[in-house]
Amino acid sequence: MASALSSVMNATVTFQVAKAGTYTDPATGNVLPATKDVTVKLFLKAQSMGVRLFPGVDVVDTVYEGYAVDPVAFDAGVVIGTTGTLTFAAEAPAACEVLELRMNYGSSGLIGSILATTLGQKVRLVVRKF
Repeated sequence: MASALSSVMNATVTFQVAKAGTYTDPATGNVLPATKDVTVKLFLKAQSMGVRLFPGVDVVDTVYEGYAVDPVAFDAGVVIGTTGTLTFAAEAPAACEVLELRMNYGSSGLIGSILATTLGQKVRLVVRKF
């Protein structure tokens, strides 16, 4: 089922998640988990922006909140703390991290399940610029 927000999609995020199996890195000989790219189209809005000042480092956090549009549900391998690459509107791609995903409120019960399948799963991402 397509999301009701398909016409206002404004972002794309790509995550690397583990899949079955392993492979050996030819350069180091290390055995690593096999991964796959998972790309999700989103409708996001910049929720908040915070600046943290550390000696010698200024960190600007931008939090984006919105819904998965295509597909409407995230891959099971995408969990809180998963990192990826976010392209939002006309901005340059940036590294992001999942803060919240598949939020409990509003997704259970009859009305919540209808909203989740109609709009898509809700997500909150953060982009940190140093």
